[in-house]
Amino acid sequence: MFSQDKLSQLSATPFFAALNATTLNELLTELKLIHLPGGKILFRAGDSGDSMYVVLSGRLRVSIDGNDGGTETIRELSRGDSVGELALLTGEARSATIRAIRDTELAMLSRSAFERAVQSDPTLIRQIALQLASRQRQGSDGITVQSNLRTIAVLPADESLEANEFAFLLATELSRRRPTLRLSPESIRTEFGIDFSSVSEDRAVEAKLTAHLDALEGSHRAVVYQADADLTPWTKRSIRQADLILVVGRANGSTPEEGLRRIQEYFDFCAITARVELVLLHSGSFAVDAATRERYATLRASAHHHVVTAETADVARLARLISGDAIGLVLSGGGARGFAHIGVIRALSERGISIDMIGGTSMGAVIAAQHALGWDWQTMARVNREEWPRCAPQKNYTLPLVALNSARRMDQMLIRMFGAAEIQNLRTKFFCVSTNLTTAAAKIHQQGALWKAVRASVSIPGIGPPAIENGEILVDGGLVDNLPVETMKRLCQGRAYAVDVSEQVEFTSKLSESYTVSGWKLLWQQLSPFSEKPDIPNILNTLYRTTTVGGIRALESAKSQADLCFEPPVSQFGVFEWQSVDKIIEIGFRYAQRKLEPSGNPAIE
Repeated sequence: MFSQDKLSQLSATPFFAALNATTLNELLTELKLIHLPGGKILFRAGDSGDSMYVVLSGRLRVSIDGNDGGTETIRELSRGDSVGELALLTGEARSATIRAIRDTELAMLSRSAFERAVQSDPTLIRQIALQLASRQRQGSDGITVQSNLRTIAVLPADESLEANEFAFLLATELSRRRPTLRLSPESIRTEFGIDFSSVSEDRAVEAKLTAHLDALEGSHRAVVYQADADLTPWTKRSIRQADLILVVGRANGSTPEEGLRRIQEYFDFCAITARVELVLLHSGSFAVDAATRERYATLRASAHHHVVTAETADVARLARLISGDAIGLVLSGGGARGFAHIGVIRALSERGISIDMIGGTSMGAVIAAQHALGWDWQTMARVNREEWPRCAPQKNYTLPLVALNSARRMDQMLIRMFGAAEIQNLRTKFFCVSTNLTTAAAKIHQQGALWKAVRASVSIPGIGPPAIENGEILVDGGLVDNLPVETMKRLCQGRAYAVDVSEQVEFTSKLSESYTVSGWKLLWQQLSPFSEKPDIPNILNTLYRTTTVGGIRALESAKSQADLCFEPPVSQFGVFEWQSVDKIIEIGFRYAQRKLEPSGNPAIE
């Protein structure tokens, strides 16, 4: 039975508003009210088509089978939207699966009721056709679906956690960006007079709460549901309402695995569709030995976040990451020219621009890892100034059966830099790219030993030996993706900044012709003060150029995808010019300072 308010709401929806009064009144009497709990399926692709639906409150997700065997979300439907109209015309099987991602109220119009109405008003068929044509023009909208995050459930893994304080801090940070509301059983009872302990047993109270929550979500850009540690009716409601579930546990110590296991079992039972992410709270100071790997073994989360509750910057970063306002920085390979990345990072810091995620390839992976560890630019400058000239990895020669050098000094240097750090325990989100020769594809490193991931990313084929992990052969990421902007945009919702210091001049020779080369003759010409030295690139430069040449076209595409691209003028430095650390950093800094001057550029402001 429909209340007068619901009938008025239906009359204003796009489908019904275009009908004449007689037809409208006839159809309204034929409608059936449907309550669909969050997570439940309305219908599946292939089901018989016998009715259409109009959303009164809540939200539905439309998905189809993808080419990879998974599912692809093509749109979301909210109040006033309709679905299933084609069934009224043809009765054909459903072409998509519809699932409630909120507790949802629907008005259902059966095909038999529609056919009776058509007999008195044939223009109904035209109205259905217009609805279908409009949706066809809209097409799928995967980007909107990804960024359409409105509701967040904060779910503590145990009662002893400061989850309520965390939920308050998160809602406060979100409110700086958009209208945000934090809800708890107490606030529901105080503001709306609803005692949640009776909701699940009283259909009228349930309908009232559903309408209230739908109205609140409509009037706020974000709603934070503060759940209980136990699976109470309120916690289950919060999970059903959520686009994103933040499971909150301790970074190390006493978070009971049983709590995480119980939560995962409930998620499996309910077949939830919301994204699940893990928040690890650090008490006092950041714990580099966080038990992230152990937590992932129990809870299947798509991402994780480290938050020191005493530091608002960590909560602010989380708010940006989950709301699509984050800034990701991508650093290219380029050998010693990559020291310019440090200058750009310094300029961003002095401009007050926080980096929420960082990733890179080859030398860009080294600098990105240093930043992700929490080093300031002065520390990066000092360590690189001390380490690279001493290491000079291209000169660590060995019998060239696998490569020109053994990489022993490179491995030792990276271990000194990064120690036992693991990627999943970095405070700033990080990834790096290597080339997997076994699968002929890019490998994105997001977990495991940091130094090993960086070592794989900097392994220039022929110059250094490949990294071998689990039988797979990994070399420099520059072969396939020297500026991984696309990866950053996939992993980090928001703006992507890129820094390109790759080959900036043509690789040429002054010789008009040369085919046969004698190494002994070249050596003599190099040593003799009386011989003219031929303009032929040495083996190191040739191998390095070979690593990057295949990605030049992809590099231009990556730069065009970036919201802001820095290209410091460092082409005068050689890729193995390790002794020029400070000069290159300074050039990168001065260039980025000018690039970041206030200009009205929305990518900066």
